[in-house]
Order: sequence, then C-alpha cells, then structure tokens
Amino acid sequence: MVQRLQVWGALELERGRAFLFLPIAFGSGILIYFAAPDEPTLLAPLALTILLAGLTFRLRTHHGTFLALAGAAMVSCGFTVGALRSAWVAHPVLGTEVPYVRLTAWVEAVERREGGDRLTLLVVSAEPALPVRIERLRATARAASGAKTGSAIAIAARLRPPADPAAPGLFDFGRDAFYSGVGATGFVIGQVAAANAGEAPRAIRLRAALDRLRSAISERIRAAIPGPAGAIADALVTGKRDGIPEGLNEAMRAAGTYHILSISGFHMALVAALVFALVRGTLALFPSFALRRRVKALAALVALVVSTAYLVISGAEVATQRSWIMIAVVLIGVALDRGALTLRTLALAALVVLALSPESIIGPSFQMSFAATLALVAGYGMLRPWAERHAENRAGAGRALLSLTNGIAGLATSSFVASLATTPYSAYHFNTLQLFGVAGNLLGAPIIEFVVMPLEILALLLWPFGFDQPVWSLVGSGIHWFVWLMEWVASWPGGRIVVPSFSPLSLALISAGIILLALLTTPLRWAGVPIFLVGLGVLPLRDPPDILIDGEGGSIAVRGSDGRLRALSPRGNRFTLQRWLLSDGDARQPAHDTIRSGVTCDPQGCGAILPGGDRIVVSTDPEGLADDCREARFVVTRIPAPVPCAARVIDLRAIAWTGAVTLHRAGTNYRIETARPAAGGARPWHRPRPSGAMPALLSEPTTAGPVVVAPAAAEPSTEEADPAQ
Repeated sequence: MVQRLQVWGALELERGRAFLFLPIAFGSGILIYFAAPDEPTLLAPLALTILLAGLTFRLRTHHGTFLALAGAAMVSCGFTVGALRSAWVAHPVLGTEVPYVRLTAWVEAVERREGGDRLTLLVVSAEPALPVRIERLRATARAASGAKTGSAIAIAARLRPPADPAAPGLFDFGRDAFYSGVGATGFVIGQVAAANAGEAPRAIRLRAALDRLRSAISERIRAAIPGPAGAIADALVTGKRDGIPEGLNEAMRAAGTYHILSISGFHMALVAALVFALVRGTLALFPSFALRRRVKALAALVALVVSTAYLVISGAEVATQRSWIMIAVVLIGVALDRGALTLRTLALAALVVLALSPESIIGPSFQMSFAATLALVAGYGMLRPWAERHAENRAGAGRALLSLTNGIAGLATSSFVASLATTPYSAYHFNTLQLFGVAGNLLGAPIIEFVVMPLEILALLLWPFGFDQPVWSLVGSGIHWFVWLMEWVASWPGGRIVVPSFSPLSLALISAGIILLALLTTPLRWAGVPIFLVGLGVLPLRDPPDILIDGEGGSIAVRGSDGRLRALSPRGNRFTLQRWLLSDGDARQPAHDTIRSGVTCDPQGCGAILPGGDRIVVSTDPEGLADDCREARFVVTRIPAPVPCAARVIDLRAIAWTGAVTLHRAGTNYRIETARPAAGGARPWHRPRPSGAMPALLSEPTTAGPVVVAPAAAEPSTEEADPAQ
C-alpha cells in the first residue's frame, strides 16, 4: 500500500500538481495571520520567510525536503504579506462616537439608495477637531444629497467608529472598512452644502472625470430603457444598481441570479470572450492577413484592452479588480499560446489576487468565485479527455457529450457544478441556500449571456455614431423577459432555506476536501471525500448563544423557552437583529410578531425568561435597578449595580472594550465570547479602547454591603447601522 501511495504521489508530481498547491499554502499563511490573537511584528515573519526561502533553494536537490520547505516558505510568505498589507494601509480609527462635527470634504464616491445617499468623503477639515486624524469616512444622508463625485461639500455629521461584528464570528464591518481606508462612519445632519476647498487632489479629479463618463452612459441607457429594466441594463455596464426595486432584487436572490448584477467574473469573462470571438472572427475573413499574423494573440490583446476599459467604466470595485486580474492572466496566457483556462492559470491568478489583496481570502466574493471556477475547470478537465477519445464515433456518447458541452445542457451542467461548489460558502457567509439557483441560472443566464450583453456592447459601439437607440430597445426587451422569468422562479414555494452558522473549521475541512478532489488526478484525490464528510459531520456541533448583545449595547436578544430568539431591547437595531436571526437559522423577520412574544416591558426596562427558567431583565432606570437585582437572575444595565445584588450583572459599559458579546449556558454557568479581546490582542482594525479600567463584563451576585445605586450612564445611540459599512 505504501508503495502504491508513493507511485501515485510521483505521478501527481510528474503532472505538475505541486504548483497548484502553492496558492493553497500561501492562502493558509494569510488565514493564520488573520487568526492571530495579536498583531505580529513585521520583522519576525519577514525573517522567517527569508530563512525558509534560502533553505528551500539550498536543498532544492533533496526532493522531499524541498517540497516540504517550499510549502512552509509559502505559508510564511502568506503570513508576511498579510502583515505587510495591514501596515501599508494602516490609518487611525475613530474610538468613540462624536455627536456633532462640521466637516469640509471632497466627495470620493456617491452611492444612490432608496433611503438616501451614502457618501465616501476625503476629509479636508473638521470643527471641532476629531479625537484622531480621520482621512476618509463614510456618511449616509437620509435623502438625496445632490453631491457629485469630485465636488467639495460642507456638512454637519454625527460620527462613530466603523461597525463591529453583530456577534463574535460574524462578518467584521470594521475590518472591511479598515482595508478600504475608512476610519469612521456616520450620518449627515441637515443639508449638504457646496464648499470651497481649493484645488481638488489629482486622484479626486480622476474620479470625477470617470464618474462623469459613467453618468453619461447611465443617462443614455436609462433614457432609452425606462423603469427597472433600464436600471438593470445600467447595472450590467456601469455597476450602478440604484433604481432597481428591492422587490426585484429579492426575486433575483430567490432565483439565484443576483450575482448577475455584480460586475465580477461572469461579466468580465463574458465581455472578454465576446470581444475575443468578434476580433478573431473578423480577422479570419481576411485570409492574407490571418495566415501571416498571430490573429489569436492579437484578439486576446484587444480583449484585454476592452476588459480594462470595462473595469474602469464599471467603477473598478474590489470584486471587479479581482475578476480583471483573473481574465488578464488568462488572456496573456492565450497571447503566449498557453492554455486559455487551466488549473495552473487559475492558481497563478489566485496568487496574484492574494498578493495584492490578501484580505480578500476571508470574504465571500473571493471564496465563491474561485470555488466555482475551480469546480468548472476541474470538471471540464475530467470529462473532456474521455469525450475526445470517443468523438470520432459520430453516434457515440463522446460525440454527444461534446455537443452537449456547447449547448443548453452544458450550461445547465455548468450552473449545477458552480452552484454545488459555492453552496458551502453561501451557507457560511449568508446563512441561506437557494434551491432554485440552477433553474434560475439555466433560464436567465442564456438571456444575459447570448442576448443582453452582446447587444449592450453593440449599442455602446454604435453610440458615438447615433445608431444605438434601436439596439437599446432590443436590450430592454431581453431584460423584460429575464425579469419575468426570475419573478416566476422566485414564486416557486420552498426555494429559500435558512441555515444556522457553522464554525470556520467546518468550512476549512469542506474546502480541503473540494481542493483535493479538484486538483489531484490519481486515486489520491478520493482522500478528499472523507475530509469533506468530516467537515459536514461537524456542522451541527455549534453552541448557539443564549444571550446576545451588539457592539453598541443597544440591541439585546435572548433565547426563549421554545429555543427561538426574542428581542429584549425595545429600540434595537433591525439590521443587527436580522443578522442574529439568520445566524440562528431562523427565517423570521425582525418585525415578526413572535420576536417579542414573552417579553414584558415597562418604563424601567424589559424582561424575559431564559430556557433554564432564569429571568433576565434589561434595566434602564436607577430607581428600579435594586428591585431587578432582587427579582431577576440576570440584570443587563449601564448603571453601576447596587450592593448587594442577588443577580448576575452584565455591565454594558464593558462593551466599549469587548465589542459584541454572546453568553452560552453550560449547566449553571455561562461561557462568554467577545468580538474583540478585552485586554491585549489589539488588531489594526479594532477601534481604540477607552482610557481607564474596564468594568467587569459579568459580575457574580453579591450578598453584603449597603444598597447604593449610582447615577445612570448615558444611553447609546439607537440609529440604524448601515449594513454596508
């Protein structure tokens, strides 16, 4: 058996499979960096990487040792790149809420929304001065602001630190904001006014010029295609999704086609393929030129130029940049007569993306796009050789398979494989499974792929000549059919399943199983099956929390006697509560009647019964706190608890140090999890801790001493959190 394993291993190495695991090792190092409890120094990982690289080169003739050292060097390199990236983008982060500040700023970006505009601002001045020098912030206006990219504005705003995770282990908005250069978020107070801030920085002027081009394209499209269809057509070109009704967005989510609106791999690959085919086909009409020139390479370079222009026009969002990098690697490979899309090309693209944006590995966009592409390329590679061996038999299965891969059945198979590969990541990040995604993509993708996108490219080419209007009308007709089909699929019952959160370990094991099945070619690949099954087996081994408190201390939920969450805070944040429900595998909406069933409130606070029979009370009034201490098992409050207090006290003042908190019952005791470590373990994206000593987060009952009630602390802001922070 050992000899057989050695033979299989040698075959994998002979087929160049070792290279495919370099991005796996590199990405593992990045994940280790993000899992580190404290920020590492730069010198130590850099020195380790250099040492391991030197040993790898020195021992390159010792085959087994070389492979082990090369893998270790890539892991260390990934860790180092993660640390370097954080040091490169490091900037101050606001630590506490600022109730009022007057700002003069340049507008970097404007996102139009149904409830107002979200502005990304480059700060010029602030009065009064902020506690730290914030260079960039995001502020949400409750109505149309009239602001334009590249303009200078003056606003009054209430600012606060970028949002913490809604609960430990959930998506960290603060980390996302940190890598975007954002040090604060907030809300505009009053109107947005024009300001005189002198000459705009060069980057702002470039953004303004680009925005004018995108706005001109948007106006042209929406004038030719009114209504939601025009908004979708605009989104496919410029990436601007304002104007699409939320009901239509929900229908596309239910049909599994919402990804079509995101300018990412699907669109970039489609544009590149269309341009490549058009240029190559056109040049083939001139044999005298085509036979003497490398038409294929020329078509690939033209497709690269057009794809780059598409990147710029679409706004160059991070997901679009990653897609462009992948397409660029593929097109350059085609120009150099290498495989158009092979596993080696995919591995190289992953290395480039992770080197430039290491933080992307923990986001759903990177994970889902590479999982889908890996499954498609690996599946194609498995089936294609067999089909080609039998293709000479015109009546054989091979010929039929080759035909199917180029037809609708091929599209269905691709949709199924991609959906299957992305399902674990969709469940992990969004707590939802769309059962009709294959059907939605099978019905909707051909319309976008073969009708809408080619017509949009043609319309843009005809626009300078004034012949684009009839083409836009055809685009609108295609989108109307697409919308009708998506609403039809969304109407099918039972298409959306909400699943509870599971641990990163489960996702890591599932990913390892998929990787082994996709990358290896010998029977060694089947080692991925038990690893995958172990990952599935540990999915249910989660410890759901009994008490949840958000990072502001304003939203509190407890588990009721029926095992479902209840909102204990009357003015809690709806977005936070929605995230808690989804993480719990609960499909209810925050406004559902049962969310507050069993919860009793009075002017002094709210109370409920925990599964074990303990009573928990949120106390907001100093006069009622002493009674709560006698009658409840848990008291949640910002007011310093009286002594004696027979209840366990959760002090909300400690949230400023810990961020969101969950408590998990273990017998008569409770285990505490926090979004941020209370002491030590500071990462660059964590908001600064307050000065002074941290109050005890959970205090045990006290039974002696005079009953003294301290004055109430200030209540936190109850503004709705911006879910896209």
